[in-house]
Amino acid sequence: MDHNRVPLWEALKKHKSFTKANFHVPGHKAGQAYDQDGYRDFSSILPFDLTEVGDLDDLHAPVGAIKEAQELAADAFGAVHTRFLVGGTTAGILASILSICQPNDKIIVARHCHQSVFHGCFLAGATVIPIPYTIDPASGLELPASSKVTEQLLKEHPEAKAVILTSPTYFGVVQQVRTLSEIAHRYQVPLIIDEAHGAHFGFHPNLPTSAMCSGADISIQSSHKMLPAMTMSSMLHINSRLVDTGQVDLYLKMIQSSSPSYPLMASLDLARRYMRTKGEKQLSLTLERVRSFREKLEKIPSIQELKISINMDPLKLSIESEYYTGYELAEILEGKGIYTELADEQKILVVFSVGTKQVELDYLHQTLTDLHMDKQVAKSKTKPMLLAPREGEILPYAECRTRERCFIPVKQAFGKRSATHLVPYPPGIPLLLMGERIHQEVIDYLLFLLASGGKVRGLIEHQGEYWLYAYH
Repeated sequence: MDHNRVPLWEALKKHKSFTKANFHVPGHKAGQAYDQDGYRDFSSILPFDLTEVGDLDDLHAPVGAIKEAQELAADAFGAVHTRFLVGGTTAGILASILSICQPNDKIIVARHCHQSVFHGCFLAGATVIPIPYTIDPASGLELPASSKVTEQLLKEHPEAKAVILTSPTYFGVVQQVRTLSEIAHRYQVPLIIDEAHGAHFGFHPNLPTSAMCSGADISIQSSHKMLPAMTMSSMLHINSRLVDTGQVDLYLKMIQSSSPSYPLMASLDLARRYMRTKGEKQLSLTLERVRSFREKLEKIPSIQELKISINMDPLKLSIESEYYTGYELAEILEGKGIYTELADEQKILVVFSVGTKQVELDYLHQTLTDLHMDKQVAKSKTKPMLLAPREGEILPYAECRTRERCFIPVKQAFGKRSATHLVPYPPGIPLLLMGERIHQEVIDYLLFLLASGGKVRGLIEHQGEYWLYAYH
């Protein structure tokens, strides 16, 4: 295939140059009517914010430019079929689960998965069989899911419809996808990988192998996270006889907008060309810059990189300070104009990509060095709390959908089952799932996070304290 081509982007440019009169949506008419202040910054993109007219094709029934762009993407990412997503990786995850699971079906899900995976299970009315994980006490990072435990769960639940994991995790930990795919296929079930943070895998020999090239049946990637694509643009890749592509397409039609954004879809087309034609060269440059940055970081005594001794994404860097919590460090950096991906009570997360510039790395290094040299703020921070979810029964989501719930203070929730996902955000991984029993250590940890400056989705401020929904 000719990866210098960008079929959808070419169709948009051709349409823009040919059109003489616009009698279709959107209402700004290619930017002819728009807020004056906003127009100064949006003017260049508005003429490409179009709809399904002329030769621009239809995302939900592609036969032209979109079909060709998706075929090029499938070739670039090692898939048989690729679908463009304009609702983020979330849309692909929901469609994948709904295409496989019927109400009350069992699905084996790594407990570290993003909330969207559990939302998909809830919509399907599935019963979640969790793969537990543990926290490495030295780094605070989660360890990869156990292949032995995964196989044992498949033996115990032979009727399970799929196995779902996240790889890499938000902090860059890579799962044993090849081994896990072989295990899943022995039991004739598909392996679905939430690869939101791994769209760059496979484009450089010094990066981990992609999920598609490691035997996964479905991989959903947030192209906008690690590739040069626009926010909300993602791809769903399929390479399996165990997956009904027609069913996936059916649910994508239901989940995604019937008026998808052409700028987002075109950015996927352009990102694919960039990575296929320039990706390895640019990644080589980025990886060398990041390697050098890490060497300099090691010379700052009060700063430590948190990592584990297994396969990790080198474009993710977790930083812990001797003096500050992650929240405090992120706030100080923001005061200097430096914005990181996330912060928690322990650390900050720095994300690199082909767009990372040397001047940015130099500025971050100098700022962290200056913080170490500022003896006025040198103080030992309180050791962070680390908590991995407990193992325990989760109510079937089909039952959760009809069960009566109550609204109670968090401090009174001990022993009840949560009627919502309780999700520290970021990273968006539920600490407590809907249908899980609420233990005192979880209550203590949630309150600790909030007191430290964190945010927890699912908790509601009410009458001067935090409340939640629980089942009677």
